[in-house]
Amino acid sequence: MKRELGVRAMSSGNRVVFQATLGELAEVPGSPYAYWAPKSLRELFQKYPPLDRDVAGQPDKPKIADVKQGLATADDLRFTRFWWEVPVKEIAASREETRQGKKWAPFAKGGKPFYHDIIVVVNWENDGMEIKNFDRAVVRNESFYFREGLAWTKSAWIENSPYPILDVGILPTGSIFTAKRMAIFLSFKEANELILCSFLRSITAAALIHLINPTGRNREAGHLAQVAIIPTIFNENQLSSLAREAYDLLREWDTGSETSTQFIAPWVFQIWRGFRLQQRPVTGHPLAQDFAWSDWPAAREIRGEGKGPWEGPVSLQALAQEALRREGMLRRRLEEIQLAIDEEVYRLYEINAEDRRLIEEELRESLVADEEENVESNEEDESGEEAPEDSATLTVAEHVRRLLHYFAHRAAAADPGGIVPLFDLYLADGQSKPGLAKRVRELLAREFGEGNLSALEEEISSILGKSLDAWLAEDFFGYHLSLYRLHPVIWQLSSQAFAPRRGRAAYKPAFVCFLYWARLDPDTLYKVQQFYLRPQLATVEQEVERLAQEVARAREGPARVRRRREEEYQAALDRKEELFGFAGAISRLLSPPPAPLPVDSRSTWVKEKVNEIVQNGYRPNRDYGVRVNIEPLKQVNILAREAARVKG
Repeated sequence: MKRELGVRAMSSGNRVVFQATLGELAEVPGSPYAYWAPKSLRELFQKYPPLDRDVAGQPDKPKIADVKQGLATADDLRFTRFWWEVPVKEIAASREETRQGKKWAPFAKGGKPFYHDIIVVVNWENDGMEIKNFDRAVVRNESFYFREGLAWTKSAWIENSPYPILDVGILPTGSIFTAKRMAIFLSFKEANELILCSFLRSITAAALIHLINPTGRNREAGHLAQVAIIPTIFNENQLSSLAREAYDLLREWDTGSETSTQFIAPWVFQIWRGFRLQQRPVTGHPLAQDFAWSDWPAAREIRGEGKGPWEGPVSLQALAQEALRREGMLRRRLEEIQLAIDEEVYRLYEINAEDRRLIEEELRESLVADEEENVESNEEDESGEEAPEDSATLTVAEHVRRLLHYFAHRAAAADPGGIVPLFDLYLADGQSKPGLAKRVRELLAREFGEGNLSALEEEISSILGKSLDAWLAEDFFGYHLSLYRLHPVIWQLSSQAFAPRRGRAAYKPAFVCFLYWARLDPDTLYKVQQFYLRPQLATVEQEVERLAQEVARAREGPARVRRRREEEYQAALDRKEELFGFAGAISRLLSPPPAPLPVDSRSTWVKEKVNEIVQNGYRPNRDYGVRVNIEPLKQVNILAREAARVKG
């Protein structure tokens, strides 16, 4: 058989001719039309056993691993949460703990190479009893749950890679894997998952998988099960070392991401305070319990070990630039690790230079085709895990936003009642309540020095294009929504929806406060209404009365003064209308609804639970998660308009 492709050239102006017999094509499982494959690659399937002989249908070959699909809940909105939505003490680390009162288990969705933080949890209480009783759920390979292994998603996709390399990474002990993030479990104790991880991350493995499945972007369990494995590969300690270093570097870097289970503090904050060997993740998550700093030279350099606290000028710009420099070091070292893995696997599989060139050319073209197919299909990523900037190098502005968000989060979490106004205000008892803006300033001053606060605020304004006050008022909640994957733990109440329509787009709300998810209870909105809003209503009524009198007196005076008083009076009337409309909406929410709420969700369970928590007046149930509990507030328009993004 001869195949001629005039459009494919290995060098400028040359045509390429591939020759392969039907028998040679049949050397690859499934006999795909892999005419381009060099003989050295095709023969591997005949020389070596498959990764999983059972799935590959080759029972006479040695058993190397089990390649398995996992749990499909069929209703993730019902059965899964992000870890920050649930009490961390209720997250189990073993099957036994799910039988002892811990409801949630880490649930591996999404995918990143070597190390992937598992930020989703699944309801596996009493060994998954509720899911098993759900007729649409599919519980596959349950005996492998909570075991250590490797995991990958169906899509072969690696950031900044010219080849469609598998996103395989370590699946830690104590987690459950999904039907989309499938798993591999080695069959003999002396085998090393890290070695297999390195191999499956190699260009050689990508080529073998591409041979088996040349036309589709999805890589199913059956495809990986047929990959040819040299049994002696498990003696290659270098491959183990390379994968371990990549895992450790990525896990340590994740300590700067606020939504990570491994979080310690934002990157610029860690740089400011200096590395301390005794610091550990602050989340309390079971997957962080075994965290330990590694001893790799690159790791020590990236975390600035031995340098101590920041000695330069107090500058957020300089701290962020240092964070960017360290991230660049991380990425360069990961690239070096990948090159070393590819070189070592090429050597082990005896792939010569000419065949390497052919393999890499084919994989580059297949990646372009996959990208085009993905764009055309416009498939929605169902993992819902990735923050917008997680896949790219962060910017100076992003580092500053993350630092400010961290301080704002700390301020909200520290409030005993979980209610924080945007700016200072007086409560019903006459006491002053400091606002979020003041609390963030206090934290900045406490950390960086009172004398540096003014300069820091100037920097913030220069970097973000607006003042700290304006960023907290206008951008903070929307940013929080993105950072927390549209499952916010800080909710912004706002009266803006009740402002008169004239000029509403540029209007500053008369009332704004923030609620902290972990302290949300049936009394929260009542407290907002009675203790926070009522004094504002009384104040605006007094102001309306005072300005009405001034308008009356101004009728005998100059026209300019009269117009000013009339404008002030109208503004006060607008604020009164807005605040009373907002208060009325809260009152309606605290009363039983006249009819069931219409809920736009693909989950029947969500619709039922939303109406359950409002049937006797709003009574939140945090066990149902953010999506259910935030919906009634959305429907009466008492949340900032960005909350409309919370859907599902």
